[in-house]
Amino acid sequence: MDAIISSVSSLFHTNDQLFHRALDGINRDDLLRRPHDGSNPLIWIAGHATTSRCSLTKIVGENIENPWSELFKRGASIDANVSYPEIQEIISLWEVVTEKLMRRLEVVTNDELAQSPPFPVPTGDNTRRGAIVFLNYHETYHIGQMAYLRKWLGHSQLVG
Repeated sequence: MDAIISSVSSLFHTNDQLFHRALDGINRDDLLRRPHDGSNPLIWIAGHATTSRCSLTKIVGENIENPWSELFKRGASIDANVSYPEIQEIISLWEVVTEKLMRRLEVVTNDELAQSPPFPVPTGDNTRRGAIVFLNYHETYHIGQMAYLRKWLGHSQLVG
């Protein structure tokens, strides 16, 4: 396995555990609460992280059907009238995606990693390897938001 992908793979595993912990014991009303009208609720962030992981999985050669890609895409507006899926549905998709992602990261080749990604990578490494590293950073950022919201909602901290 590529050395960079090996390091990032362990971080994806950690994010998987934190994703599950962040959502543990949170009821539907709290999943929809927001600290401010301009901020995202926990359910949206979980859906967005799942959507991002679906995109990442496509980059490494697995196609995952995501029925909520438009609902949770970057820049999607938050609307009180939107009917979000149940959190267990989001978690179930996350688990399917995670299994496929981790399996593909084990076997992705250097030639595949050196190919151009389907979007410009803001970090300067404009390869699929660079996209994987960037999307790990992106996912970790959102896991941090989930941790903050969990604590803001009065639940236990995510780590420590």
